[in-house]
Amino acid sequence: MNQPTSSDPSSGKTGFALVRDGNLRRLWLVGAVGEGTRWLEVLVTNIYVYEITQSALAVTLVSVVRAIPMVFLGPAAGAFAEKADPRKTLLYGTGGMALISALVALLAYTQSLTLWHLAAAGFLSGLLFSTEFPMRRRLLGEFAGPERIGAAMGFDSVTRTATRIAGPLLGGALFQYAGMHGAYLLAAATYGSVVLLLIAVPSRPLTVVAQAGTSFLSNMVDGIRFVRSNRALLGFLTVTAIMNLWTFPYHAMVPVIGHDVLQVKPFAIGILFAVEGLGAMLGALLVAIYEPRRHYQRIYIFGAALAMFAVAAFSLSDVYGLSLAIVLVGGFGMAGFTTMQATLPFLLAPPQVRSRFMGLVSVCIGIGPIGQLHLGFLADWLGAPTATTLIAIEGLIGLTLAVTFLVGKGLWRR
Repeated sequence: MNQPTSSDPSSGKTGFALVRDGNLRRLWLVGAVGEGTRWLEVLVTNIYVYEITQSALAVTLVSVVRAIPMVFLGPAAGAFAEKADPRKTLLYGTGGMALISALVALLAYTQSLTLWHLAAAGFLSGLLFSTEFPMRRRLLGEFAGPERIGAAMGFDSVTRTATRIAGPLLGGALFQYAGMHGAYLLAAATYGSVVLLLIAVPSRPLTVVAQAGTSFLSNMVDGIRFVRSNRALLGFLTVTAIMNLWTFPYHAMVPVIGHDVLQVKPFAIGILFAVEGLGAMLGALLVAIYEPRRHYQRIYIFGAALAMFAVAAFSLSDVYGLSLAIVLVGGFGMAGFTTMQATLPFLLAPPQVRSRFMGLVSVCIGIGPIGQLHLGFLADWLGAPTATTLIAIEGLIGLTLAVTFLVGKGLWRR
């Protein structure tokens, strides 16, 4: 008798059954280690840029440069994902990021590192990272199968959230005690470990969805046209863009509000980030265990709304304990949104356009720095608490309009 494959529903319907799948475990680790390393690099780069420039605007601009490839190359990455071997693309891309990090470490060690070096390294790393969302999510979806996709993405969110917390903490410690070169040397080593993990993943995709004879450009254009004609897909992308423009940027104001309003020390500010991450981990774990298939769309929308209400409440709180409770609840909302953000493309988009659709999702994720700039200018004008309140209100208005006019019944029917 043949052994059940990873995509066979009979191979395990509960979330924990997925842990026995070696390929899924490797892909979870690939995402977790890559996410933690990316956050490590973002943190130490921001600290270094601020130290040499004393300009918050310079820090923001370097972050924008890193995100530019996600904005402009997302559709191309999605179309490319349908023609290419996802595992090989991830392998070469991660290897490239390891080399870039090693070069930055060398420049820092020789005291030759400049702002322009960091901007160029960030742009190139962002270019290579732009393929991660469509490529790795495609492999996860194929190995898990449609019956287990929610649980697979839930566990993926759990592992990536854990390292999102660990990465900045480790990066801050390394920057303080080992310098910029020590932090980037570790980044190069961890990217190297991801390469080793990818080598053990099967070398070809399980399904091929690109039609023979179609060109790369026509695949990309057709994918955009298809999304424009589908209100559910367009609504999904709009909600993703709203969250990245008006919710996630609030993280930049947490240290400011913690210092000026809550009047706590840096370690206590770090606890605020950790508690939000804890809420996100617990929420994602619940999705992974219980697999609420009939409620995926509602979790996506209500998770986004809950996160926005939490941001607004956090901006109005002047009591540290209350703020901790608020960010914990906000973490649950963000978990619902981010887990379903990775899950719903497999249920909403037909296989022939799925990778291209996920490329468009990466564009919506990549516009986050625009929201950071918006928040930064508002904070400079009105102060951090008021600015954070305003972006939460803007986000809630945008979400309401998106659900009313774009999402409509098309998304709920799925």
